[in-house]
This record gives sequence, C-alpha cells and structure tokens, in this order.
Amino acid sequence: MRSSLYGGLVFAAVLTVGLVLAACGSSNDNSTSTTAITKAEFVKNGNAICKKGNQQINKVANQTFTKKKYPNGPPPKSVQVKFATDTVIPSVQSQINGINALGAPKGDEAKVNAIVTSAQGALDQAKKDPTVLLQKGPGPFKATNKLTKAYGLTVCGSG
Repeated sequence: MRSSLYGGLVFAAVLTVGLVLAACGSSNDNSTSTTAITKAEFVKNGNAICKKGNQQINKVANQTFTKKKYPNGPPPKSVQVKFATDTVIPSVQSQINGINALGAPKGDEAKVNAIVTSAQGALDQAKKDPTVLLQKGPGPFKATNKLTKAYGLTVCGSG
C-alpha cells in the first residue's frame, strides 16, 4: 500500500497531468488545419491523451513508490521531487503539446485558449518549483481543473 504522502503525490501528479493535458487543449492557430475539430472529437481525443499520460505517470509512480522500497513511510522529499521533475513535468508538457496539436473547435477558441494558457502557466510554475506538485490536491492546476471540467474534459483534471 502507498503512504498517504505518496497517495497525495500520485494524486497531484495524475491530477496535474490530466489538468495540464486538458487545459492545454489547443492553440488558436487553426489557420494551418483544413478541417476544424468538433467539440465531441476534441473532448474524446483530449481525454484519450490525458488517460495515456495518467497511465504513464501511475506506472512510474507504482514502480518508484513501493512499500518494499519505503517500508517505514513516505519516500524522502528528494525522491518525490525527482519524480515530479523527471516524470510528471515532462509527461504533462507532452500532454499539453498533444492536446494543443488537436486545434480548437470552431467557436470555442477562446475557451480552449484559456484552458491551455492556464495549464501552461501552472506547469511553468511547477518547472520553477517542483515542490508545488508535492502538495495534496490540485496544486497550481486548481483554476485549470475548473476550466477543464466545465469544458467536458472529464479524464483531464481528475485523479
């Protein structure tokens, strides 16, 4: 079983990834695409990106934070920060990039841009100080999660 600190870290990581992925839904640069994505397609593809990212983060977390490695409680903060820096942050950035590549549904450019801007800002904060990802809950992605859920990206922004 995971410790409560580990659980909080994993929750924050998954939430972060999901939020960032969803939040970075798309850019408002639809000038290069010939066919606009529908909202249903965007939500479906965005949630798939988030699911894949969440699974990748969970896989590394489950290999890193085991009772066998840390039988007396949570891992040291240095291990948690390394996980955030080496796993969570790159995964979330990749998810943001993937969702950004989807393009925004016609008429929803401002909403998607707000999500992407919020997510990238939160991730940039985590890049400067990875310890913000160690706290229980959404951390810097709280506002992003709200935008994501309101848009219908249910996998993104959920633990």
